[in-house]
Amino acid sequence: MIGLIGISYKTAPIDKREKFSFAKEEIVPFADFLSKETGISDVVVLSTCNRTEIYFSQNHFDRLSAIEKVIDAFKQFKEAEGECSRYLYHRFDIAAVKHLFSVAAGLDSMIIGEDQIIGQIKDAYLYCTDAGLTDAVLMRLFQKSFEAGKRARTETGIKLGNLSVSSTAVEMIAQELGDLSTKSLLVVGTGDTGSLALQNMVKKGIGKTSVINRTMKSAEKVASKYNSEVLSFLSLKSHLANHDIVIVATGAPHHLITAKMVSKAQAINPRPQIYIDLSVPRNIEEKVGELDNVKLCAVDDLQKTVEANTQKRQEAAEKAEHIIDEVAEEFNEWVVSRSLRPAIKSISNNLEEVYRQELENFKHIESKEIKQAVDNYTRHITQRYTRLLIKNLKDITDNGRNTDSLHIINELFKLEENNRRNK
Repeated sequence: MIGLIGISYKTAPIDKREKFSFAKEEIVPFADFLSKETGISDVVVLSTCNRTEIYFSQNHFDRLSAIEKVIDAFKQFKEAEGECSRYLYHRFDIAAVKHLFSVAAGLDSMIIGEDQIIGQIKDAYLYCTDAGLTDAVLMRLFQKSFEAGKRARTETGIKLGNLSVSSTAVEMIAQELGDLSTKSLLVVGTGDTGSLALQNMVKKGIGKTSVINRTMKSAEKVASKYNSEVLSFLSLKSHLANHDIVIVATGAPHHLITAKMVSKAQAINPRPQIYIDLSVPRNIEEKVGELDNVKLCAVDDLQKTVEANTQKRQEAAEKAEHIIDEVAEEFNEWVVSRSLRPAIKSISNNLEEVYRQELENFKHIESKEIKQAVDNYTRHITQRYTRLLIKNLKDITDNGRNTDSLHIINELFKLEENNRRNK
């Protein structure tokens, strides 16, 4: 069974989502906790500014029991007992598969068709795989999600307009300030989101740019691409007064910029400032938006800008849905066929054993030609009936979908045990 539980911008505001976000260093401890509490050990945790989703593979429990156990472990680990259940959603099997493929294609994003999510899914999958948290089913699932995402983008017009939260934030800034050539920008955080925001601001003609990152090496690498100044993370508050625009996109679990810091910056250099918080949990204190001369936007505030681009993507999204259905069906065929493997192996092994036992009855024949003829004929009959039984097995079980029939057949072909008992 494949399962999913999650929380996203569609089901919860940012103050609820940030309680369930995962820093990378939390993922393995969570997986260990989940395994200890439920016995479910195969997981992929996807955590972005717009969603936290946990995909898992298991065969220990029925669907609803598995979902309930994972939700309980999720809430316990995040110390959110009893406060956020109504914001969580769950899917299982084909519904979970299609949901992931929709996410990978950007259909479930705030900005339909955005590109950044596919990279975030790949990072989450690779991190969990490198940590030994994924089984063959999850590996196949996520590899097919990359296929679905790529096809949706290349075979439809879903990429029209702004493609990420970062680009939408930049568009909003350009609309607010107009000519950016005389403006200065500070980007805090040089991960994918921060780097993309910087790239888009440079394309818009921003005058001066500076970057800050906790890791200086990362800041220097990004700064070199865009001729940006590198500033010290420890002196962040002293640099706020020197910039018209401040964009923050880090994985820090607390506020990096407070109202007190911005108020001091305004006292030093009183001018209009825009602060953009692309982090979840939020890195800029909400009270910053209450200060004079200051405009604050968080992830959820960008929704209005996004809606303007949504309508022209709807037709492309419908085409993408057909692609997702097609790739999901391919994956489902692979999953259900896996359920036949034990029965097919049992049929093959047991008929092979019958073949060997029957040959024992012809040991007394001295003629090599007759022995060879018996061997050939017996093997031919064995292979013929093996193919026939496997074909009938697939027909009766609808290629593995009819689990009730499959259970009966598995019981019927416990020939190996019977053979051992009869020896």
